[in-house]
Amino acid sequence: MSAQPALRRTEAKAFFANERTFLHWMNMAVTTGSISAALLGVAGHAHKHWGTDLTTRTIAIRLLALLMMAVSIAMALYAAYNFKRRGDMLQRKLDGPYDSRVLPVTLTVVLMTFLTLVWIGSVVSYTHP
Repeated sequence: MSAQPALRRTEAKAFFANERTFLHWMNMAVTTGSISAALLGVAGHAHKHWGTDLTTRTIAIRLLALLMMAVSIAMALYAAYNFKRRGDMLQRKLDGPYDSRVLPVTLTVVLMTFLTLVWIGSVVSYTHP
C-alpha cells in the first residue's frame, strides 16, 4: 500500500466562519473610525467657535483622533489580509493556524488606551473649564 494523503473535505461552515470573522473586524474598524471622526469634528467645532488659537487640548484631541483613524485603517487592512489568507488556506485544505493571538490583544490595549485618554481628557475638561 502506498502512503497517499487522505482526501480532506472542507466544511462550508469554515468559509462562513471566515467571512463572519472578517465582518466582525470590519465592524470594529468602522466603529473606531467613527469615534475618531467624531473626535475630529469636536476638535474642529471647538477651534472654530471657541477661539482662533489652537490650545493644547485641541491639538491633543486632533492627534489622538488621527492616531485612532490610522489604527482603524490598519484594522481594516488586517481584516482584508486575514480574510484572503484564511480563504486561501481553506481552499488548499491546509492545516492551521487559522487564529491570530497577538494582534487582537495589541489592538485591544491600544483602543482601551485611546478611550481612557478621551475619558481622562473629558474629566479634566469638565473639572477645569
